[in-house]
Amino acid sequence: MRLTSSAALLFAASLATACGGPLEDDAPLPGQAGDVATTSDELVVFPPPVIPCITSSTVLAQPDGETVPYVWNCRRTGFVPTYATSVDATYHQTSCANQFVVDVTNIGGRLAKPFVEAVPSPYPATQSACNALSVTGYAWAIPSTTWEYLGTVTGTGSWTPAIPGVPGYCRLRYYIPGSSGYSKVRVSGTATSNGVKIRVRAGAEIFEGNPC
Repeated sequence: MRLTSSAALLFAASLATACGGPLEDDAPLPGQAGDVATTSDELVVFPPPVIPCITSSTVLAQPDGETVPYVWNCRRTGFVPTYATSVDATYHQTSCANQFVVDVTNIGGRLAKPFVEAVPSPYPATQSACNALSVTGYAWAIPSTTWEYLGTVTGTGSWTPAIPGVPGYCRLRYYIPGSSGYSKVRVSGTATSNGVKIRVRAGAEIFEGNPC
C-alpha cells in the first residue's frame, strides 16, 4: 500500500495517540515558534509579529527617543546601566505607535541585557499603586550590518512587602534576553498607570569586565 506524505502523517498521529503519546507535548507554544499553517504537504511557519521600530522614520530625539553611547569607566565593572528616560509621556513613533525608542551604541561586542522600566511620579508607595503600572518593551541588535530581533517583554509592577528595617518597594524594570557580539542595541518601550501612558525608561545593561 502506498501512502502519501499527508496520509502517512495522519497514520503516525493516530498511532501515537493510540499508544498514549500526547502529540501536544512537542507542539510549540503560542509565541515560541509562531503559528503554523499547512497547505498540502508544505509547512509554512509565520514568525511572531514585530513592530517596525527599525525603519528610517524612527525618531531618536526627545520626547520620542534618544541615542546613548556606552562609556567605558574602569571603576565600574559588572552590568552598567546605559539608558535614556522620556522627558514626558508624549512619546510616539509613526512606524510604531506609543513607543519611546533608544539606541545604545558603542557596545563593542560586550554582553548586553536590554530592559524597559516604568517611571511613575510619584513613586508607588503601596501595592495597589504598584500593581496599576504596566510596561512593554521590544529589542533589536546589530551583530554585523543588519538588525536582528531579540524579543519582547511585558510586565506589571511587582510589589515586595516591607521587612524590618527595609520598606516595601515596587519592581518596575523588565529585561529582554540579550547576548554579546553586538555593536548597537535598540530598545523601544511604553509604560502606563491605570491604562494612562506615563514616562518610560529604555536601554541596556552592558557587562564590563575590564577593571583599572
